[in-house]
Amino acid sequence: MKKEEKMKEKKNVTLNLSRAIMKGDWKQVDDLLSDDFSYIGDGRPSMNKNEYIAFMKNVLFAAFSDMQMEFLHVVAEGDLVSVNYTNTMKHVASWFGVPATLKTVVASGQFIREVKDSKITAEWQTTNAAGLMMQLSARQ
Repeated sequence: MKKEEKMKEKKNVTLNLSRAIMKGDWKQVDDLLSDDFSYIGDGRPSMNKNEYIAFMKNVLFAAFSDMQMEFLHVVAEGDLVSVNYTNTMKHVASWFGVPATLKTVVASGQFIREVKDSKITAEWQTTNAAGLMMQLSARQ
């Protein structure tokens, strides 16, 4: 496989994970993550594969609906794929102490995923959490 094809495949694996999370396709999420997957993000303790899936399913996916993620920049080099994104979504349940507002909000951030043998082995993420919380707490 040529280098360009490998980079395209790594980008597809990376974006397919986000798409699977947005659809709530937890089987595909599980299939895309390596068994030794690790996540580090936003100053939280690192998570393994099962903790990451549980967080995405029981915290993020439970608190927000109608998620529409836009991939603004996707850059691949070696085993790493970097993505700058926005995620427009509706706040339907408690999110870190903020009760459901039913507002449509936009989260933004960046993540880097490491892809080896068509599996994601690691993710490092930062989210504009302060901006998201400001949108949730702002009066309409």
